[in-house]
Amino acid sequence: MRRYHPFWFSFYNFVIIPALFLGAQIARFFNSKVNEGIKGRRGLFRRLKEIKAGIPATRKIVVIHCASAGEFEAARPILSAIRRVLPNLHIHVTCYSPSGLRPIAKAENLDSFSYLPFDSYYSSSRFLRTLKPAAFIFIKHDVWPNMVWGACRRHIPCLWVNANLHEGTKRLGLFSKGLNRSFMGQLSAILTVDDSHAIRLAQLASPDKIVVAGDSRYDRTVDRMKQLGADEAKILPTEWFKGKKVIVAGSTWGPDQRILIPAFARLKKEFPELYLVLVPHEPHDDFLADTELYLKGFELLSVRLSQLNGELPRTDALIVDRVGILAMLYRTAWAAYVGGAFGEGVHSVLEPAVYGLPLFFGPKYYMSHEAQALAQRGGALPVHSSNEVEEKIRLFLKDPATRQRAANESRLLVEKGCGATERIVTTLERLMTRVN
Repeated sequence: MRRYHPFWFSFYNFVIIPALFLGAQIARFFNSKVNEGIKGRRGLFRRLKEIKAGIPATRKIVVIHCASAGEFEAARPILSAIRRVLPNLHIHVTCYSPSGLRPIAKAENLDSFSYLPFDSYYSSSRFLRTLKPAAFIFIKHDVWPNMVWGACRRHIPCLWVNANLHEGTKRLGLFSKGLNRSFMGQLSAILTVDDSHAIRLAQLASPDKIVVAGDSRYDRTVDRMKQLGADEAKILPTEWFKGKKVIVAGSTWGPDQRILIPAFARLKKEFPELYLVLVPHEPHDDFLADTELYLKGFELLSVRLSQLNGELPRTDALIVDRVGILAMLYRTAWAAYVGGAFGEGVHSVLEPAVYGLPLFFGPKYYMSHEAQALAQRGGALPVHSSNEVEEKIRLFLKDPATRQRAANESRLLVEKGCGATERIVTTLERLMTRVN
């Protein structure tokens, strides 16, 4: 069987790779993250040799690649499951972005970590030749052609898990489709998040290799919610919100607040039991001060979380000026608004969905398959304007049965989505056994 299409292999290595390399060298002068990533790869192969030298010959290596911090969160339950089911494996985690390296460096259930090298033919081959992994797992979307081709030449099983291909993907474009098919067809297995993504992926790889397995982020999110301790729950005691219908607006940016706050102000006059908890995505002082002024402009009283001293004063809105607690805050909610979808894309909708909340978010949600699924099922209501926010929240207030149906759909989505981790590890074990 031919390992790769000679045209696409040549085009990628002699046209695309040089262009990407040149672009990165230019971008490093303007983008600190790119520069940090380039500097961080200095001495990479020396470190990889040291890692390999410290691994007993009897232990096989599995490489798990996560592009950045978000993908690593999805990988965490997979790491734990591999440690439990295949304890003799050495788990080496790689990332491409500096934002991924920081949480990976502090994580449990892995043995070593590093950057993934730039995807040139030489660097990818050297990486595989140095570590000699027994399997390679790509998480979500960061699948690199030369690494796949190189693994295929060495008969190393390659899995793409949490695989997704949204409707607007450029991978199915007239030109890029050929390139993507040339290396994705070499993957040993593609475990995708749902049926619609499986149908699109079938244009790039044999349907026999594609399995609808779900998304390990569901397992990770549910595990995190179970681990929320009593001390964390004391941050916002439930008695503070007795008799209130709390709308938690998570990971908000300026555009989110400009449509949400006016709608809330109008509804508050009619429904005094409403209460707003605002959790800005980046709670720096300037943004918090602007948020306070904006609320005041609509005659809404607010207080920052850091200003509380054991009780919640008579206010209309609480501004959370602390990071890392959003998942827990959703426990108090009657409904949730998830920010980001008036910018680059909606943030995580899984955390509020775990609590069975009806959701709202802006129009840019197509990159999130779970947001799409919630919108299709009625568990989430996309909004485009302040008037639309008001209209849909009013519907829930006047028709509790409609709100409950939306809440049930959110909960059902999470329940059906769990279990991907077990299917991923089972597939890994089967493929490694087949090779051996």
